[in-house]
Amino acid sequence: MRIKLLKIIVENFMCYAHEEFNFFDLTKIFAMNGKGKSSIATAYNWCLFNCDYELKDNPVVRREVGGKSVDDMDTSSTLVLDVDGKEVTMKKVQKRTYSKDGSSYKDDNKYFINDVPKTLKDFNAYLDVDMNVFKMCSNVNAFLNQKPADMREYLFNLVEDVSDIDVARQQTELAELVPLLSKYTAEELLAMNKATKAKITKDLPILDGQIKEKERDIQIKSDIDTSDLELLKNSLKGQIAGCIAKQTDNDKLLAEYDKASADILDLKFKQGDLSRKANEENIKARRKIDVKITDKKFLVRQTVKTVADTESCIASSEKTIESIKAYLQAERDKWKEENERKFDETSLICPYCGNEYKEDKKEQLKADFAKHKADNLKTITDNGNMYKERLDKEKSTLESLKAELPQHKESLEMLNTAIADLEKQLSELPQEIDVTVTEEYKALEQQIAEKEQAMSKANDISAIKAELKVQETDLRQQLADCENQIAKSDTAADEQRLEELKKTRLDSEQNKANAEKILALLEELDKAKNEMLSEAINSHFELVEWQLFELAKNGNYKSVCIPKIDGKSILTTVSNKGNRILGRVDICKSIQKISSISCPIFLDDSESLSTDNQKRVAGMVDSQLIMLIVNNSEKLEIVEG
Repeated sequence: MRIKLLKIIVENFMCYAHEEFNFFDLTKIFAMNGKGKSSIATAYNWCLFNCDYELKDNPVVRREVGGKSVDDMDTSSTLVLDVDGKEVTMKKVQKRTYSKDGSSYKDDNKYFINDVPKTLKDFNAYLDVDMNVFKMCSNVNAFLNQKPADMREYLFNLVEDVSDIDVARQQTELAELVPLLSKYTAEELLAMNKATKAKITKDLPILDGQIKEKERDIQIKSDIDTSDLELLKNSLKGQIAGCIAKQTDNDKLLAEYDKASADILDLKFKQGDLSRKANEENIKARRKIDVKITDKKFLVRQTVKTVADTESCIASSEKTIESIKAYLQAERDKWKEENERKFDETSLICPYCGNEYKEDKKEQLKADFAKHKADNLKTITDNGNMYKERLDKEKSTLESLKAELPQHKESLEMLNTAIADLEKQLSELPQEIDVTVTEEYKALEQQIAEKEQAMSKANDISAIKAELKVQETDLRQQLADCENQIAKSDTAADEQRLEELKKTRLDSEQNKANAEKILALLEELDKAKNEMLSEAINSHFELVEWQLFELAKNGNYKSVCIPKIDGKSILTTVSNKGNRILGRVDICKSIQKISSISCPIFLDDSESLSTDNQKRVAGMVDSQLIMLIVNNSEKLEIVEG
């Protein structure tokens, strides 16, 4: 894509009320400081990237007069561009609105392309380029204004990554890493060997302490006399054997007593069986009577409820009968009243004129009266017949209830009598039959007493057995101590263990050395890879050489991102100002080439360049170049270069 700036039109913008600026392939803008050169560059950056020439985001661009902003007019910047041979107008307008009380305001931005309103998203997308990349192609400070990490990421994306194993294969001194890198990544190898080294470094002092301790144990054991200990050992074994024999004899006696205990339980079971059998029939008889009593009491509860329900129904029926009688009497009174009602002769006279109705009208009124009266009498008679029918039915129901009530009461009395008879039968049966007075039960009681007498001796034997067990435990502890003392005098196992510890230490030292060697090779691998990547990245730039790695004080490499010319950083005053400007132009030009974007480059401080360097800059770039140059002129001048 090739973009050329043809014209900038500003309205109410910074130091300009209204101004139009035309541009050439090489444009030079001359004026003293403070005459609006940078404002022109800001108008370009603000419209496209919402920043000023110094890359400050969302800058204040509204024109001020006498220290006060001009709020009644919109601020705008219009760029007339040639985009691949097609003229395009891109415009940004800022409108300021104040709150009702005038204490605050907000600025709203509007965007236009060829005078057609656009959203910010569509405005930025119109040129079909990454606006951040576009800014780095147009502003010589944009790329270097990023964080070093972001610059490194961009630069490393310019070249294809080189695999660690490919780098190792190209370096003879790194051949040992090749088989390892076929199984693990460099990061995994680094972590593994660092962990190995750290662990061994931690373990070595522990091994040294174990070796010294084992050497000390061997020396101590060599000084022990075991003859007396062997005599003591044999004596303790004999005492332990004696204790065990005595415990065996006691166990036999206790076994006999255990049998006696089982016999006692059997005898007591036989006593219980005697009582159970003797009471079995008595229990059955008592249970049978209990069931009958329970059944009768259930019938009593039901019958009591039936009596209560019947009495309640009788009372309710009697109340209903009285109520029906009252209704029936009321209907009789209504019938009598209606039957006695006579035709009103005054109704034959018109209430309006006072004249009698004609004969046919009179006859009709009399007929209507007679029919209405007859209908009323029939209705009253029907209602009376209905109440009479209900009264007869309710009287029949009452008679049935009164007939049932004595039967229910008689049944209740019979049930209570039956229960009393059953309870009397139950009271005559014994609660439990006493078998303790029988000869058979007394014989069993005697046998139990004899067995329990013999069992009393078991407690004494158990106490003796417990004492012997404690004695055995004490002797065995003495024997263990004695054998331990004898074992301590045997240095064979300790000497073997000492040799094992010494071998382990030698192996650990070798493993540590191997890990340190791999770590050193990985460092060389990293250095070689970094040099290859740096060379590939720097091939994209003409003047600038990027330093991407730096040797730290600890001997390791750390990541940096320093652009240099003639070995000096253009980020500091170590490099002369001319080289600092040339370097920035080279970066901007190179990003344009990488991105396939040709667009205007604004270059401030161009007066710092010598005439030769100005020509050099103009010859370096293939795109439009706009140079801002400070001179002694109070009037801003734009000329073709």
